[in-house]
Amino acid sequence: MAGIVSYVTSRIMRRIERNRPLAEFTTFRIGGPADHFLACESHSDVQQAADFCRQEGLTLRVIGGGSNLLIADEGVRGMVIDISKLKSVRLYGDRVAVEGGMKLNTLVATTAREGLAGLEGLAAIPGTVGGAIAMNAGGRYGEIGSVVERVVIVTPDGTMEQLTKEELRFSYRESQLRGGIVVEAYLKLNFGDASALVQTMSRISADKLGSQPYKLPSAGCTFRNPKGSEHSAGKLIEMAGLKGTRVGEAQVSTMHANFIVNLGHARAADVEELTRVTRERVYETYGVKLEREVKHWAA
Repeated sequence: MAGIVSYVTSRIMRRIERNRPLAEFTTFRIGGPADHFLACESHSDVQQAADFCRQEGLTLRVIGGGSNLLIADEGVRGMVIDISKLKSVRLYGDRVAVEGGMKLNTLVATTAREGLAGLEGLAAIPGTVGGAIAMNAGGRYGEIGSVVERVVIVTPDGTMEQLTKEELRFSYRESQLRGGIVVEAYLKLNFGDASALVQTMSRISADKLGSQPYKLPSAGCTFRNPKGSEHSAGKLIEMAGLKGTRVGEAQVSTMHANFIVNLGHARAADVEELTRVTRERVYETYGVKLEREVKHWAA
């Protein structure tokens, strides 16, 4: 058995890239290199990468669609795995089994065309299914947690576990994955009219694309909407007069103030400084502490 494990691990090791630049894997188009990088092709790859990192004492990070993420200019230590190739989907009546690397938009479109209701409100949200579950992605039209029955995760020690909806404890922009990586999810949808669902999906997509700066690289919404405030994060930033504010080539979007966009060659340091300035101005003006929604991978 030890020989088999050693052989499998050696196959993974041969595919690991060193000092792989990460900017191209993020929607921000910002980020330095990873010390070690592996494009996973199976659940087994994810397990072996996790186990290898545990044994070697390396930090393991996962990237899928690359949204909601800012990576340090200096890059990151340890290993980064890309799960975007894990993108199969299977339909069983009103239930869906989908791998964590599938793009959420692709899943939304697929289920709408098949006459399955429940995901159309998530149209135009970037990222993967796994990432969406990790942060309970959603908005005014609903959250993904409402349709999740259970998930399969790879734990930090490389084992496979299942977590039920109750164990995931979905809340605003959060779920309890216990440090695990979502490799597969099982969803319960409802039967509906395919034509009506596609129309709803298209309308929501057009609404979002017409009000958010998708023509420029960004990580998505910079801050969570503050609890107890009558205004959204974007509205508070706009009222504080910060639309269009720049640090280097990072800018508070002139279209939607809760987006920081990359005008071409922004650095992570520019985004970090602009984020700090924005938070301070809103707090000084309105006494509201904005909480970051975008994750930051520090060097």
